[in-house]
Amino acid sequence: MIGGGFWMRALAVLLAAAGVIALLTAFTAELLTSWACGARPVSSGPYSGLILFITGNPAVYSAPAGCSIPTVPIRIVDLILSFALIAVAIASYLAYLRYRESDAAFLAGIRSRPGFATRTEIRQHLSAAAVLRRAKQLRPGQHGVKPADVGWRVGRAHGTDVFVSIEDSVALEGPPRAGKGYRVLISAILDWAGPLITTSTTNDNLTATMRMREKCGEVRVFDPQGLSGVRSALRISPIIGCEDALVAVQRGQAIVTGTALGTSSTNQEWADVAGTVLSRLLHAAALSGRSVADLYEWGSTPALAHTAVDILRSEDRAAPGWADGLEAVLAGDEKLLSSTWFGVQSAVAPLAIPQIRTALMPARGSGFDPHEFLQAENTLYLIGSGAGAGAMGGYLSAILDDVVEVARRRALASEGARLPLPLGLILDEIANMFRWAALPRVMAEGGGRGICTFVVLQALSQAETAWSRAEADTIWSAATAKVLLGGASHVQHLRDIEALLGTREQHRTERSWSTRQAGTSMSERHDRLPLMTVDEIRRLPAAAGLLAYRNRRGVLLDLTGWDERRDARHIKAGKASAETEQRGVFESDYAARSAMPRPIGEEDPS
Repeated sequence: MIGGGFWMRALAVLLAAAGVIALLTAFTAELLTSWACGARPVSSGPYSGLILFITGNPAVYSAPAGCSIPTVPIRIVDLILSFALIAVAIASYLAYLRYRESDAAFLAGIRSRPGFATRTEIRQHLSAAAVLRRAKQLRPGQHGVKPADVGWRVGRAHGTDVFVSIEDSVALEGPPRAGKGYRVLISAILDWAGPLITTSTTNDNLTATMRMREKCGEVRVFDPQGLSGVRSALRISPIIGCEDALVAVQRGQAIVTGTALGTSSTNQEWADVAGTVLSRLLHAAALSGRSVADLYEWGSTPALAHTAVDILRSEDRAAPGWADGLEAVLAGDEKLLSSTWFGVQSAVAPLAIPQIRTALMPARGSGFDPHEFLQAENTLYLIGSGAGAGAMGGYLSAILDDVVEVARRRALASEGARLPLPLGLILDEIANMFRWAALPRVMAEGGGRGICTFVVLQALSQAETAWSRAEADTIWSAATAKVLLGGASHVQHLRDIEALLGTREQHRTERSWSTRQAGTSMSERHDRLPLMTVDEIRRLPAAAGLLAYRNRRGVLLDLTGWDERRDARHIKAGKASAETEQRGVFESDYAARSAMPRPIGEEDPS
């Protein structure tokens, strides 16, 4: 049943339309009469033009002396204008209907709700000026600090750039193809003022940012699997530095933890034992000047690992008791040895691939030096895959561990126990690459040392797969700035986001009618509703995001792509240059593989 309110609105629209048509027809009649007679006619009333249009009776106007009203031309023009007016009205109505169903209307409705951070709150706590107020603490001794030097820019809200402090750990969550790189990560990589390590399983971020980062400092690409299309001379040995027993333990555990065995919650005990054995092998190889080829032989066959035992016994610098411990494992029960060595074999398996072995055998004096890396705005891209026979996750994890440990020690020796140049860790696709065991700890405490983490996840459940449920919760909780993009589908996690955003109050006026008593009664109702429901969070368009920051109210972000930046022209030029280089590398690799002998039994199509 249609209520009385509808008819009142309909009547108002008709009256307004009639008024517009009356004015239009009156204007037409006077204009054409003035053009034909040289003088304006005198109307008998405000609706004379409308009456002339409908009836064709010119008596409603007094024509100038010696002239008659041009009725037919007036009615023809009025008809044309009426059709045009109706067409405009219909088009406007259809456009309005389309707007009501559009993302713009959806976002406008959400923005109008009380409960989100206001313009004043954003300027006070999340603006460029807000992070600059902490510049003395975040960048001690630094002068001429810019907002990008002390903060991550995560979007815009209320026309203001939204920054979070570099002291904050950031978690960006969005499903595949949600625009994480295009709208957030590429800009974060370009804007970072300091040494930067960024990970990825693809070369998208590398292609868009490599040339621009080269203007800031040295750019190194570590890509043993050849996924990036960049000819990089960077080689990093997992053995160098393992003369120090502590380094050997950390590196052995990191390599094993980054393998499939390390991600298994049911085989964690075997992973710990395998990490201990591998650390002994790394220590022996470092003390004797051996290469990864020897490490591969020892790790692949327990019988060959006795050489490592002999080295640990004969070397004065060897850690006490390590030779006996490794020998006890090798001389133990055969079934127990098989289970123990399974993790070691998995860790050294990538070393069987020549190109990976080459990437882990630097020439003397040409390896990667974390101390030198941290002294300027240098960039290290870690490209690799966590799956397949050549999975490099464990070795990439060891590199991250080394740099972070050096950074921690350097911070403790610096003013304010903070790195002079903060170290940025933008960890894209890290859950698909390897399980970095140190991530929960670094996110929780690294910001206070100038080690700033920006972790990217497709879903929180992805983190639970790579880490444990408790560790995934720690990573999420330690992220003081949480950025969520639309398209997520994990209902329980979305309910947590709904609760995190809080509630809003809605006031409604209700009218009731009673058959017993004449008239109606009105009442006002106050409801507490979620600021955004699960479905609304899921429906967020690509150009929008949510920010939950510390104890502040939620922020609805406007996200723009990197091609809308002021330096977009330079970025595009650098991207084109990098793509040309990558195509050349991929084409040459394809040609080389095509020239290889075909498998037995495969005929040449020619």
